[in-house]
Amino acid sequence: MTSRGPRPDLPPELEILIRKVLDAARLEMPARAEVEADLRAHFEDGLDAGATWRELTTRFGDPVAAGRRIAQARREVRRRQMRTNGRWWMSASEWWTEVRRGARRLLRTPGFALVVVVTLALGVGANASILSVVDAVLLKPLPYADPGRLVRVYSASKDNVANYNYLRAPGVAAYRTWTDVFDDFGALYTYRQTGADLTEGGHTDRVTVVRVVPGYFETLGIPPALGRAFREDESFAPGTQPDEESRREPAARVAMLSHGLWASHFGEARDIVGHDIELDGVSYEIVGVMPRGFTDPFGAPADVWVPQDMRAGGSNSWGNYYLSGVARLKHGLSVEAAQARVDILHERMRAANPDAGENTRLRIVSLHDDLVGTTRRTMLLILAVAAALVLLTACVNLANLLFTRGLGRDRDVAVRAALGSGRARIVAGLLVETAILAVCGGVLGLALGWAGIRGLLALAPDALPVVTRPELGSGVFTVALLATVIALVVSGVTPALRLSRTAPADALRSEGRSVTGGRRRRRTRDVLAVVQVAAALVLVTAAALLGRSFAALRDVPLHLNPDGVLAFEVNLPGSRYPDGASRIAFHETFHRQLESLPEVERVGAVSWLPLNGRYHIWGVYWDPEHPTGGSDEGWHVSDVRVISGDYFASMGISIVRGPSPVDVDPAGEPVVWVSRKFVSDVFGDDRDPMGQQVYVSGTVRRVVGVVDDVPYDAQGDVSRKVYILHAQFADNRNWTLIQTVKVRGDLAAAQSDIRHVLAGLDGQLVLYHPESFADVVAAARAQDRFATALMVAFALLALMLALVGTYGVLANSVAGRTREFGIRMALGADGRSVRGLVLRYATALVVPGMALGLVGAWIGARWLRTLLFQVRSSDPVVYVSVLLVFGAVGVVAGWAPARRATRVDPARTLSVE
Repeated sequence: MTSRGPRPDLPPELEILIRKVLDAARLEMPARAEVEADLRAHFEDGLDAGATWRELTTRFGDPVAAGRRIAQARREVRRRQMRTNGRWWMSASEWWTEVRRGARRLLRTPGFALVVVVTLALGVGANASILSVVDAVLLKPLPYADPGRLVRVYSASKDNVANYNYLRAPGVAAYRTWTDVFDDFGALYTYRQTGADLTEGGHTDRVTVVRVVPGYFETLGIPPALGRAFREDESFAPGTQPDEESRREPAARVAMLSHGLWASHFGEARDIVGHDIELDGVSYEIVGVMPRGFTDPFGAPADVWVPQDMRAGGSNSWGNYYLSGVARLKHGLSVEAAQARVDILHERMRAANPDAGENTRLRIVSLHDDLVGTTRRTMLLILAVAAALVLLTACVNLANLLFTRGLGRDRDVAVRAALGSGRARIVAGLLVETAILAVCGGVLGLALGWAGIRGLLALAPDALPVVTRPELGSGVFTVALLATVIALVVSGVTPALRLSRTAPADALRSEGRSVTGGRRRRRTRDVLAVVQVAAALVLVTAAALLGRSFAALRDVPLHLNPDGVLAFEVNLPGSRYPDGASRIAFHETFHRQLESLPEVERVGAVSWLPLNGRYHIWGVYWDPEHPTGGSDEGWHVSDVRVISGDYFASMGISIVRGPSPVDVDPAGEPVVWVSRKFVSDVFGDDRDPMGQQVYVSGTVRRVVGVVDDVPYDAQGDVSRKVYILHAQFADNRNWTLIQTVKVRGDLAAAQSDIRHVLAGLDGQLVLYHPESFADVVAAARAQDRFATALMVAFALLALMLALVGTYGVLANSVAGRTREFGIRMALGADGRSVRGLVLRYATALVVPGMALGLVGAWIGARWLRTLLFQVRSSDPVVYVSVLLVFGAVGVVAGWAPARRATRVDPARTLSVE
């Protein structure tokens, strides 16, 4: 057999016929090449058999009709393949096969899979933790019956309705009768946290006691789990209050227990109702037990509730503001309508009771809004937006990562398409991989969210209302799952659709050169990088503003030294310390023994610590023209503090003028120390304060000293203060003094020695709530620290994602332009020009992102105004610093790819092609 050798070209007439057939078929590569090869083989065989081109043309027939038949046949084949390989509705076994294939592909690139899972987990975890707090504080109803009808009732001034105050006992008695506004009205004593020594089985514990007015639990709609609530006669008993609290007999000796105390001290005994407990040496009958989980909306969680004495006289006068009010509105009555009715009723009451004051009114606020507060609501919404921006940056980063990975998969996708896989099947296969990553990232994100909730509570336990308990519930789980799905769609669908549109012929013809690096796809990735930089810049700007604000807050002069100060309470039960003399003797002996401890430097005590708000706001009278009274202008509202021992020295408060309290004879004339602000506001700068006579709580007292102002809040606000010696004021009432002990070295070791001293004096007394004063300062700044720490964490995370994302875009761009750089360098370009080209590309990504981010930051900064302290939302230092940071991000992200571009070997690069 002899070979036919190379075949000559076909006659021109047959070439024209083939071209007509192919044009009519409208086939793309490689199908066009296959059909053309078949036609050429057909005609070549005919010519070899001796037929002429005319015979072959006549026998073939109409080329246009043939081309259409070929196209129809190809479509039928394609349709059959699509029914098999291109449908979405695969069987379970087919889906499981796709899952296994996707898992194997991901295991071959563990670094990529780990980065994607961790990135997604950080975004989902941040949102899960913050949304848990937002859900608990802002979205969930309060844990009381029909909470939408509950309101907080305040006393306010007509001149300044925003200056809320406590209620007065005679007023509360009147408000309870306004049945056309309130279905129920409750009140409780929250002026300060109170406690009692619970003695049970020879052991004494300090418990928190809350005094409530009958109707309080009915107002909240929470009945006792056992027994009953308080009756009217147990607060509003016949008779009047004694003038001196130290001799006061309670209106009724009954008590209700919290579920926690009932469980811990009485073993959840069902027959506890009717038994007695001993509080401060006084026996109380247990009449009820509250259900598990009940929490008072105000103040610290209670262990015991007792009736508030509402008998007329004594402290229950029109001049004493000390009760918190909560009410349940009538059905269908809005807060605004209730306020209008209350205004009318209050005017009638004031007209009938001149002692109620002409300049007072009531203010009604939704209980939920009151507990959350405007500042806290704003803070949480800002943090929720910040968490969403973190998730956005994570999704953008994932999209870029998936695009980058897809650049190396064009040929694989094209081969699958050429073998008959439809676009739907290709997209399904690609999304299976993304779904595996999303599930792993979502599960890890929920775990991070669960840990994040506990971290948030540990970071600032005082930053949230006492009735809120953030938890990763079903609602938050659903939102987190939705966030994961959104991340899947945003990050996976677009790259998958892009890859599924890859032209098979182009990919196969490229011999490994990626076609996903085209202009449209590069623009898409560039836009994502710009968005990522913008979102990160918004977060970094907000974090910088809050950081400067918190730094300013930390720099607020406290005019005291909190280091090494241990603060704690010691309650002196009236049954064992019935008069002022016994209480004075105890404090003198206790302080003297504490000062003998080697680690103790100074010992003092005060009725209320700094930074814990205003307290005992009394009228202090001074008018040199009317020294014995009679002048309304002579009354000056001031905070009164009762002190014992060397209080000023123990707290590091400077005495500007006059002696230390320990150098004054308490048996002498009544004396006071006043603050700088009292001097400037009352005496004036042109009058010597020393020796001035002021009238405080029924006694004229001489000013013997001036002390530095100390703030009553974390913002450094100060008020007029008057300090009275406990030794000269102990008979006024049984003051629960907070001991302040200045310690050298370890506070925990000192606390043990102090307990030993206290036990030696009175074994039944309890050293209650010991804490360092540094912790008191931290608690006062808790909300600011909470917002700042979270925003900084979000900002750092977004900044890291932006840096990684920008670097990824630049690195991929350099990898895709290797041939271009090789040609440029072959034509004489040096490394400097190539580096400049890459850095200019980095600038083209970062600068638009910075511009877009600046606009977003400027708009978003307006939300931050209520959280900022001594910092403007338009602070130029912050904006300039942020721009410099992101300029550095652009340089850092672009430098390594730029250096890599200069290391391209032109000869090797060109030879590869």
